[in-house]
Order: sequence, then structure tokens, then C-alpha cells
Amino acid sequence: MKQLITSLCMLFVCNSLLQAQPFSAYTDIRNEFYAFDNGALHRLEGLAPVNVKIGRSGILYHDNQRILKLYRDGGMQTVTDLFTSQFEVSDNLMLFRSANMIAVIDDGKVTTLSGLCDRYALGDSIVVFYDNNRSTFNAYYQGKTTELESVLNTNTNDFQFGTTAKVSDNICAYINFNDQLKVFFQNNIETIENQVVNSFEVGRNTVGYVDINNIFKVYHKGQVFTLDPFKPKSYMVGDDIVAFQSSDGYFKVFYNGQLFTMGYYEPKYQLADRVLAFQDLNGFFKVFYDGAQVMVDNYYPEKMKLAYNSLAYVNKAGILRYVYKGKVSDVTMNQIAEMRLDYDVLQYKIGYNAFRFFFDGENYN
Repeated sequence: MKQLITSLCMLFVCNSLLQAQPFSAYTDIRNEFYAFDNGALHRLEGLAPVNVKIGRSGILYHDNQRILKLYRDGGMQTVTDLFTSQFEVSDNLMLFRSANMIAVIDDGKVTTLSGLCDRYALGDSIVVFYDNNRSTFNAYYQGKTTELESVLNTNTNDFQFGTTAKVSDNICAYINFNDQLKVFFQNNIETIENQVVNSFEVGRNTVGYVDINNIFKVYHKGQVFTLDPFKPKSYMVGDDIVAFQSSDGYFKVFYNGQLFTMGYYEPKYQLADRVLAFQDLNGFFKVFYDGAQVMVDNYYPEKMKLAYNSLAYVNKAGILRYVYKGKVSDVTMNQIAEMRLDYDVLQYKIGYNAFRFFFDGENYN
């Protein structure tokens, strides 16, 4: 382990994971693996990788022999040839698991978080994990590990990610063994409800929840706002944004401390990261981004991709349409075999083996 940590430190010491580049990747018909990096294609492997994770700072993957490798800054390097069962990437962090050990790579520094861990979750700048050796629930943020809870005996429902603990970009909300709803945000632990809540969801800087009295509330950047005195019919939480159908029939959006009433109707809507896609009163397709509404189409599509600042879909005319930071672009009229969003990079496939990329108004072949 000491040798592994030393090698990783040497590998990343000259680089900063905070540098974000537009990445994507694909395997072609010949099983060759390519990376899309800021407009250029790079052949990484002659055989298809076993697993690939794409972040904003690089591409981490298991090659054909399950060796963990990293592509970034125009080059590919081996992270470790030890067996790694899991790995994750985000905006600023990379995390890998070897046996029961988990370690995080943060701005060139490798930190072992736990030698015995069975539960963890990664956000853009946060790792939350349960250390079985110490029986502690912990958070790693900005180079510091903070103990959130210490419990000698936990039942199977305690600190289960996706149910009693939820992590987003820079925040964790969880229900502890006393049924309190707590938030870890900017290296601080806050109790926001002392009684059990009915539901909660998280996004960057934000927690939306229904309390014990069915009051709908939002925790946002250290403040608690009451949005509705009754439980909403539905709600979704993203980055600084909460969209919900209120109990009295209004569609509303909470964004960065402000509440917007969109109208008295029950729309179709989807929310991911910073992008809210919704159907307006007239059935038109709109996007809410950065506090503003943008008209996209005259109907609400059945299928779409949402990620980070972007949205993509194929409209009724067969045009691949891409919305980036509220700006609408028509990408191509060619028939699309498949498409995906890697953060804000749109990757699409034409025909049998022609991969294309679209980013920030530019098409790349």
C-alpha cells in the first residue's frame, strides 16, 4: 500500500484535478478505444476497456486486463496494476477501491480514507463513507476528513446511500440513528430537523425535504426556506434549484433563494444538475436555466438527455437539438444511432461506426 500511494503521488503531483476539459470516449467497430479531448481524438487502447468513467478532469478506465489507467492532459498513465474492484470520478476528485480499502486523489495528493469500508459515495468535491474499523460515518472535503457520527452498533438502515444518506456535488444530507436530519456543508455539520422527515433529496448547496408535519422545506446555503405548508405532489432537486408541483396545483421553481411560480397546471418535467426541462401551459417545451426560461420546441419530447449545463434530444423533424447554458443549437439532420452526454460534451453516432462530438457550438468529427 505504501508503494502504491507513493507511485500515485508522483503520478499526479504536477497536475491539478481542478482543470476541467471537455472529455468523451468511445470504442469503435474494431474494438479500439478513443478519447475525445478538447476537440481532438486520441487512440488509447487497441482493445476495448472493461469499464470507463468520464469526469471533467480526465478519463479513468480498466483496460482489457483490468489495469486501472488514467487519461488526462493529453497522455495516458497507469494508476496501479493492483486489482481495483471499483473506481469513480467527478469534477475535482477521483476515488478507487482495492479490496476493502478506499483512497481519494485530490489535486495531486493521495489520501487513504479507510482500510475497511463497505459504503461510500462521491460528489464533485466530497466523499462520504462509513469506516467499519472505527464504526464512524465520515466526510472528506477540501483535504480534511470530518467524523459526522460515531456509532458502535448500527442496523442495516443506518447510513445507506440513496435512502438514509444522500450525497450531491458538495453536500451530504443524512438521517442519523436519532432520526435527526443532518447536513454536512462546507466542512460544517448542521441539524436541520430534530424529528424524522418523510422524504428528502439533495443537489449542489441544496436539500429539499418534507418534514414530519408534511411541510415542504428547502435548505439552501445555510438557510431553511418554507416553500409550501403542505406536502407537494412531486418534487425534484438539482444544483441550487428545486422544482415542484404544489399541493394546490401550481408548478413552482425555487432557484438560488428565489421562488418562481410557473403557472396553475401539472406539467411533465425533468431536472438534472443545473438544467430543468418542462412543459409549459401551452404544451411547449422549455428549459429553465440560471433563473431564465428558454423556448426550445412546440411540443414536449418523450426522450431527452440532461447533464450538467446541457440537454439533447431528437425532435419530430429528425434534428438532433442541443441546449447548452440556455442556448439552442441544431446539431445535425442525419439519423442518429445513439447519443450520450459526458458533462457538456454531446457524443452521437451516425450509421455503424461514425462518432461525432458537439461542444459549445462546435461540431467535431
